[in-house]
Amino acid sequence: MADAERLGKIASIGQDLITTQLTMAMETPSRALESGWVLGYCFGVFDALAQQAELDDEEDLLSLITLGFLGLFADPADPEAAMFVRRSLNYQDNPRFQEGAAAGGGDVFVWIADRANAPKALFEQLSR
Repeated sequence: MADAERLGKIASIGQDLITTQLTMAMETPSRALESGWVLGYCFGVFDALAQQAELDDEEDLLSLITLGFLGLFADPADPEAAMFVRRSLNYQDNPRFQEGAAAGGGDVFVWIADRANAPKALFEQLSR
């Protein structure tokens, strides 16, 4: 089991990758996350970071995803933040969610292989 500080640092990386794109698209987390694709994208980002960090424990993955989603909101105690965590777990079979998750994970793995290749699929999706 990973310690809370390590999980927080990993979640923060994902939050930065996501919020940069939300800001560029002039979107708020609460509005953007209504989309199953965007919800999946965010989940995919956190899942890929967990894989890269070799977090094999399901409890660690759930903690990372929870920290990641809560950190996207100015007030992590906002009930809406917890709702998106639950929704991300319930949408696993949704095709749009799965498409977004694949894009989010892909963006992270491409970025890890080449830091000059910044994640952009979320921005592109929101800019359509």
